[in-house]
Order: sequence, then structure tokens, then C-alpha cells
Amino acid sequence: MTEAVIDVGSGSVRLLLKGHKKTVMTKLGEGLSATGRLCEEAMERTISVIKSFVDEARRSSERIYLFATEAVRAASNRADFIRRVEKECGIPLEVISGNEEAEIALLGASMTGDATVVDIGGASVEIVSGDGEKMLYLKSLPLGVVRLTEQSGGNPDLVRANAARGIAKYGDVKLRPELIGVGGTLTSLAAMKLGLTEYLPEVVNGSMLEKKDIEKLIGELCALGDERAIKERFPVLPDMRCGLITAGAILADELLGSLGAESIKVSESDNLDGYLRYKQREMFRSDL
Repeated sequence: MTEAVIDVGSGSVRLLLKGHKKTVMTKLGEGLSATGRLCEEAMERTISVIKSFVDEARRSSERIYLFATEAVRAASNRADFIRRVEKECGIPLEVISGNEEAEIALLGASMTGDATVVDIGGASVEIVSGDGEKMLYLKSLPLGVVRLTEQSGGNPDLVRANAARGIAKYGDVKLRPELIGVGGTLTSLAAMKLGLTEYLPEVVNGSMLEKKDIEKLIGELCALGDERAIKERFPVLPDMRCGLITAGAILADELLGSLGAESIKVSESDNLDGYLRYKQREMFRSDL
């Protein structure tokens, strides 16, 4: 059976189809921190992309899974958004919990389940550790890059202070020897470090991102300042990522510092892959 997965995130909508991924930035979580609601423009952008992905998937897939994360979880008007997605796209939208999101990230990033995975999203960050048999640590917090950027007005010092304050709530993370990072912030930082002008997932996947690399990028991003200058210097970034990447880099730096890690392995296998594996396991159990 051919299956497709669509992930409706706070910053982007992503499609996994026949082993290939597509990402379109829509910033669904834009304004959520201030209003507690999904704004009309962001919903329209996002539903348009979901519909195009559903139409593409229908041409070659027998089953399409559609799930959403923190922006929809947290929005007071989430029921309206869910109804509109199903009406316009013809696919039910599953809203997964923060804990489910963390488990799915681990399942996607580590085939053995023996790792610590950090998933930096637009509206939340998940940290999860497993030893291959059981979960040792799992927590999701509303610390995403869209939220941090808006809460801090783009001020790097405020971003760092707010990030540090939020990260302290993770407490004692039970780290495994392998630390893996997923999500658009970390893959973008890896691409920037590698000097890519075009995003090449096969190059980014498995690359090591060191804390000193992130600190160097933060200095450069802060010096560049505005989104246009950042885009000119780092053409690999999607336009909507340019206004978020400085906060993302600072958040990543604070996370590594809190975990006492000098580097993190960046993975292209993430919660898209994890959700599909989870559903396939679920189907297998139901057939027993």
C-alpha cells in the first residue's frame, strides 16, 4: 500500500510521498502568542498548501495521513481550522499531543530508539530520550522559533533570555550517547554551515552541527540584521525562514548549552517518518 503523510506544523507544511519530502513555509503560528488564535491569513495560506499536497498525494497514494502539532493544539479556534481543512481538503486532520509528537520524533530519527532527540518547531520544542526498549525522558514545551521571535520582537538578547527561561523547565534530561536534532531550524543551520546555496537533504542528513558553528552563525546573523541581508548571504533559506533563523540559532545554542553538548547530529528523518512508522505499526497490530 502506498501511503503519504502531511505534517501541518507551526512554521511549515510538509509532505512525505514515496520517500521524498516537500516543505512549504506558511507560518500557521503567526500571531498565536499574542492572540491565542490562528489568524485568517495564516489559515488560508496553510489550507491552500495542504490542499495542493493532498491533490498531489491522491494521484499515487492509497492512504493519506494528515496531522497537526502545537499551533493547532494551542489555538482557541482550532475546531474551526480542523473543520475547514476537512471540508476543503477532504481528509480528517489529527491533532497529536506534545508527548505523541516527541515519541514520533524519536521513532523517526532513530531506527533503534536508543537516542536523545531534540525537535525544534515553530511553536514548540520536544526533547525525548529512549534506550531502545522504553522512554527515559519526554517533554514538550511551547518554545518554538515563531513564538520566540514574536515574544522577543526579534531582539537577540530577549530571545536568549526567553529561551533560557523556558529551557530551564526541561529539568534533568536523561541523555543518551547519541544526540540527534530534527526540524527546519536545525537542518537550515546545518545547510548554512555547509555553505549550501541550494538545499540538498542528502548532504544535510547525518551532518554534525557543533555549538561553535552555531555561535559563529549567530554572530553573522545578528550583524546582518534584516531579512533581506540574511537572504542574500544565505540563499539556501526559504524567504519565511529568514525572519526566524536568528531566534532559531539562539534557541539551538541555548539548548545545547543546557544539555551540556558540544555538537548534535542533524537528521532528515523526523516526525514525518516517525508518524508513518507509528501508523504502520498500528495497522500491523490491528491485523493480528
